[in-house]
Amino acid sequence: MYAEIVLSRATPQLDRIYHYRVPDELLNQLKVGHQVSIPFGRSATVGYVVGFTEKPGIHESLIKNIEGIKAEVPLFTENSLILAKWMAEYYGCFFISALRAVMPPGTAGKEKRTSPLSSPPSAKNSFPSPSLMERGAGVRNSSLTLTTHQQNALDSIIGSVNKGQKETFLLYGVTGSGKTEIYIRSIAHALSKGRGSIMMVPEISLTAQLIRRFKERFTDQIAVLHSNLTAKQRETEWMRIARGDALIVLGARSAVFAPVKDPALIILDEEYETTYKQEKNPRYHAREVAEQLNATIVLGSATPSIETYYKAQTGVYQLASLPERIDRRPLPPVELVDMRNESGRVLSEKLQQEITETLSREEKVILFLNRRGYFTFSICKGCGHVLECPQCSVSLVYHSDDKKLRCGHCDYTSEAKLICPKCHNASMGFFGTGTQRIEKEVSEAYASAKIVRWDRDSVIKKGSHEMIFAAFAEGNANVLIGTQMVTKGLDIASVTLVGVVSADTSLNLPDFRAAERTFQQITQVAGRAGRHHLPGKVIIQSLNPDHYALRYALTHDYDGFYREEIEFRKALFYPPFSRLINIVFASKNEPKLIEIANKIAKGLDRFLEGKGNKHIVLGPAKAPISKLRGQYRYQILVKAEDIEPARQKLFDHLKKANYPSDIRITVDVDPINLL
Repeated sequence: MYAEIVLSRATPQLDRIYHYRVPDELLNQLKVGHQVSIPFGRSATVGYVVGFTEKPGIHESLIKNIEGIKAEVPLFTENSLILAKWMAEYYGCFFISALRAVMPPGTAGKEKRTSPLSSPPSAKNSFPSPSLMERGAGVRNSSLTLTTHQQNALDSIIGSVNKGQKETFLLYGVTGSGKTEIYIRSIAHALSKGRGSIMMVPEISLTAQLIRRFKERFTDQIAVLHSNLTAKQRETEWMRIARGDALIVLGARSAVFAPVKDPALIILDEEYETTYKQEKNPRYHAREVAEQLNATIVLGSATPSIETYYKAQTGVYQLASLPERIDRRPLPPVELVDMRNESGRVLSEKLQQEITETLSREEKVILFLNRRGYFTFSICKGCGHVLECPQCSVSLVYHSDDKKLRCGHCDYTSEAKLICPKCHNASMGFFGTGTQRIEKEVSEAYASAKIVRWDRDSVIKKGSHEMIFAAFAEGNANVLIGTQMVTKGLDIASVTLVGVVSADTSLNLPDFRAAERTFQQITQVAGRAGRHHLPGKVIIQSLNPDHYALRYALTHDYDGFYREEIEFRKALFYPPFSRLINIVFASKNEPKLIEIANKIAKGLDRFLEGKGNKHIVLGPAKAPISKLRGQYRYQILVKAEDIEPARQKLFDHLKKANYPSDIRITVDVDPINLL
């Protein structure tokens, strides 16, 4: 008997299956998923068993023996192996990279110990699944009465679970329409059948709120998985799931790989969020991974992605709508302020007035601005020179906490400069607005303002998300200032005013999804106001008040925005009418980089030629961020009705090609971020 082994090392040359002989003493113990110690070259290394064969295809004399089993139990199942194989093929990553996604957290760190176990795995270390009988006994019923729309949506999802169908639902409901209650009741139904569920949220900051609500209903049957846990905590939770002690998993995108036994339901809340797409290998999207599993999938949002809503409109997904808020509470009125008439103010006269009135009523305010820092750029008033990061082609942001200029993409920092490095005059000025500047202005203008700021700079310490949320939801804080973290999930009764400080921040990005993301952010943050008994109000500030994304946001009109946006996508052959592959080339050697990028672009055009396969190959051209961490960046964007010919041949070509080691080529299938 021979074992098929994948090495723990990840290089193009080693990304293949190796064969090792299974010693007699391991024949009855070794299983798919076991981590093993094997000889490789002149030393020992670690590998993973992905299969067995009687005929290895090479001469027996060349095959070495497995030295021993390192892990007490298999670290992935047959089903997880199938999923990892699909990921490696579809996203073009190393097989071991895909396998690591489905293995317990911290596995890679334990590979350094190359000696096998001193004794064979014992039965006591296996993961026996406890009886699934009476699993639903500990579920606490809700006293809430569902609306007709909620009941219809719940019935459809439960029906799919009962039939064991592999269906995808879009739960399309306005903010405050009760989507979370449907999630909970669907999960409770799956639990009553002895089956598991995975509930994903786009931000770690949202898990604390959901944990409280889920524990009220499911007591101790929940496991939590996200990157803010310690390695030990994540491993403990993973083991609870693998043993069957927890049938409900709550977490961020990586929770889709949780070893839930017989999952019935996979839920992605706010499915449009870009955080469901991983930006490093394997570059998976949690939705696409979920669709490979045998479960009912629920995609929930008030502002679904254009691609998802299109699939629901064309019958690929089942559509379940929640058009009204609970108790028919009205959506908050939205007012648009033209900042061209505000004489350079950061906060308009109207927004200042509303903040004053809201705080005087002892109610709460959320101010949204998707820019960190204090000033967002520094420019010379004499020659126009902008201070940029020397490693990245982006402007440096001034942070008031340490009075330094920082790059948002690398670790570069510098002192704030008044002397222009180009014309050498003392004429450098600081401009733009970030969350730190808003925090200072509000604190100076309103004596009663007790402010908390929620952005990436304020959540560095462990537990920061929970502390900030608690301070605003339950503590004395009455003003929350933040980036996109504040746009979703917050359900606080006393929030009655939401201010969007600059609606133009994301509107002018060089990305075909810029209008969509702007509409989503504004609609979502607007939905934080007036969710309970108190009426809410929303103020949007913009220098471009006539843009259609803002026009439809004024009336919370997603369908109107969709109709206009879908025509734009169709005319320019963007998703959902095409599929994308984004190829980014990075190197310090710009001429060689351009040469290789041109060669691949010509090859892609040939790969896609075929009867009826409409396609466009754009580039190579400088990436929007043309230099990052000291490397020049160029990109090719492929748009095609069928990307499979290009995807498969591109990956085959890159595996065989011998490009210089200083040229890094990144291939992103179905990309979300094009910057």
